[in-house]
Amino acid sequence: MAQRDISKLLRMTRKPFGLSELQVPALNEGANWSHNRISVRNHGRAALVSDGLPKESAFLAGEGFSPELLVEALGATPTEVRPLDRLLSDGEITQEAYYRALASHLGCMYYSGDPPFAASFDAVKGLRCGVGALEPRSAGPRVVIAPHAHFVSRLIEATVSGSIRSGSFALTSPQRFTSLVRAYRGAELLDVALDRLPNSLTAREGMSGLQTATVGLAAILAFLLGVLDFEVLRGLSSAILWLIFSASVMLRSMAAVASRLEIHRSELTDDELPTYTIVVALYREASVVECLVKAIDALDYPKGKLDVKLVVERRDVETLARIVELRLPSRYEVVVAPSGEPQTKPRALNIALSTARGELIVVYDAEDIPAIDQLRLAASYFALDKDLDCLQARLVIRNHGESWLSKLFAVEYAVLFDVINPGLSALNLPLALGGSSNHFRARSLVGVGAWDEWNVTEDADLGVRLARFGYRVKTLDSDTSEEAPYEFGNWFRQRVRWQKGWMQTFIVHSRRPIFFWRDLGPRRSVAVTTLIVGTIFGCLFWPAFAVGTILRVVTVGQGAMSPWREMSDVFTYILALSGIWTILLPAVIAARIRRLNVPTGMFLLLPVYYLFVTAATWAAILDLVLRPHYWAKTAHGRSRQGQTQLSI
Repeated sequence: MAQRDISKLLRMTRKPFGLSELQVPALNEGANWSHNRISVRNHGRAALVSDGLPKESAFLAGEGFSPELLVEALGATPTEVRPLDRLLSDGEITQEAYYRALASHLGCMYYSGDPPFAASFDAVKGLRCGVGALEPRSAGPRVVIAPHAHFVSRLIEATVSGSIRSGSFALTSPQRFTSLVRAYRGAELLDVALDRLPNSLTAREGMSGLQTATVGLAAILAFLLGVLDFEVLRGLSSAILWLIFSASVMLRSMAAVASRLEIHRSELTDDELPTYTIVVALYREASVVECLVKAIDALDYPKGKLDVKLVVERRDVETLARIVELRLPSRYEVVVAPSGEPQTKPRALNIALSTARGELIVVYDAEDIPAIDQLRLAASYFALDKDLDCLQARLVIRNHGESWLSKLFAVEYAVLFDVINPGLSALNLPLALGGSSNHFRARSLVGVGAWDEWNVTEDADLGVRLARFGYRVKTLDSDTSEEAPYEFGNWFRQRVRWQKGWMQTFIVHSRRPIFFWRDLGPRRSVAVTTLIVGTIFGCLFWPAFAVGTILRVVTVGQGAMSPWREMSDVFTYILALSGIWTILLPAVIAARIRRLNVPTGMFLLLPVYYLFVTAATWAAILDLVLRPHYWAKTAHGRSRQGQTQLSI
């Protein structure tokens, strides 16, 4: 194949945000393959302009496909999406059948894996461009191409005009090409997909030597101080807790006051909408994967512009078998994550990211039901604000009536996603990302190193990292309904993992406090520190603070009290009342926003709920020491109420 042909293919397949060049051998001689110089069939030439069909599908009538089927599939509904995108994404014709027919029409070989890829073939760049160099042989094509719909018509034109010879390349479907690259170059793809972050920004190594020494020294000093003068230790501890709780109360109060609905409406035509990649990590989700597919198929977004990645662990044969039974259309790609450590959701997400085609990317969980217009709305946000990098949609609990635990879980989610996050967004402060319904510009996500596969609360870490890199995150006025764990064991395992992940996030971003302060600036540094420290230490020690406050109230007026003690008591009472107020008020507001119909007495159970959170936080410390990267799986599809609502 001549270098001239290769250069043309590269120009035609180049991605707007992808890689600029594909390294293939410089081949000066033409291919001596038997199909060299075979022109497009005569009936194909006529079909290119007949019946009003576009050239990328007109030839199918001459390859044995029913013209009536083609006209019906391509013109059933008015749309500005490429007809071929719609034809393939709707499953009227499989990718395999279409590209075999295209290869026959163009007079080139359909590639199924022989000859193998050349040693110089760069798997990552090849997947981006859809072009792969083949092992040189005396006869046959030297390159294989897997063109997506937008490239097919240009390929046909180039072949018809003779500017590219049909015998100089082999053709295959994008699905088969991806499968072959993963099969033969999986290790190379894995190396690129994983460990994107420098050691200073990943939870892989745990605490640094300086952090370990600092914690050890603090423990020794606390022990000695307790032995020498326990009252001083208690006073110092109280002051630290007072500072933490005061900062948390102020942050929640400011967010609650500033909270407002951000409305950005801009109707984009189907032609203006970008390709959207949906990534879902699945593990032991055979019972809910069909409902997930229904939820994705219900989205009001051009099917031809969806690139859906379902990532499944190799050993999860039940989920894989269920997906095979569903016979998914070509817009779905099942990515089988190879075995390896750590076995976490962010690892699966990173593996899928290496082949994502979308300009925008969203992450969903297995049990999610996003609002049908969520992708359109997010795309309009990104179109209106070119400096916007990430959007967080609201997560809503659909089975809140299952138990008192799921009811309070729903209140907790409503507080975060309906009150606190919108307030933080309005104040231009970093948000607490949820593990689902995060929408990203692909280039921004790649720019910050994507997800840390060693952090078991990857969303918290990514939210902080986006802020440190100067990327803008806002809230999205759209809901995604989720299933809350209503059984205590399932809830407790999930909460232990969450709290452990927040601890990992604190460890990672406190390794170099000077850089942390420099990256975020004073105001945002204080906000992020308050958010993380409050989540960890507030949960650990609020019961001790509450007991201490009650004891002060009970013992007031007993014995002589110094002015300092009296002033300290006053501040403690004010802080305690403020804390109760900033917990109850957002909870009541959020419950009303969500119409959760929470009985007044249910709010009295909030202290019990947060006692369980405290227990989970202490358990998370032990888990962090013994198995820092263990991912405690949350079971989905167990809610009777949730399953009823999944019938969409």
